[in-house]
Amino acid sequence: MNLADIAFLLAAIWILMKGTGSAGDFFVGIILAVLIVRFLRKSYRQETSFIRVRNIGRYLLSFSRELVVANLQVLRIVLSPRIRIQPGILAYQTRCRSPFGVTMLANSITLTPGTLSVDISEDNRTIFVHTLDISHPDEVRESIRRGLEEPVLGAVE
Repeated sequence: MNLADIAFLLAAIWILMKGTGSAGDFFVGIILAVLIVRFLRKSYRQETSFIRVRNIGRYLLSFSRELVVANLQVLRIVLSPRIRIQPGILAYQTRCRSPFGVTMLANSITLTPGTLSVDISEDNRTIFVHTLDISHPDEVRESIRRGLEEPVLGAVE
């Protein structure tokens, strides 16, 4: 809801509270609503901070889930009688644009067992990831995108 909608909503509430519905009351209601919105505009913008806090919570939940899944996958590889892995490095094109977002994504990749961020390109758009098993690189990229990058984008971008 934008600020103009809030101003008209407050003016309508003013008219309902007055109970007359005259043009003068509507005019006074609009003036009061604009003053209230102007006064509270700073706190209204803080609503994005609440959304960001919610997105940080989502990131933490998603990262925790990825951490558990990656630990189980590495545990399965380690405990299997024959190790059938193909370690390798893949290039991951990130949608993160801020240096903080790229760093947070690269660190999240490194903290997830089985993957390691080894380098970031000069333009901060590509993260080179060493993975324990590169036999399905598109699945690894999709896992990073869905499990780590999208929550990072919501939290810090």
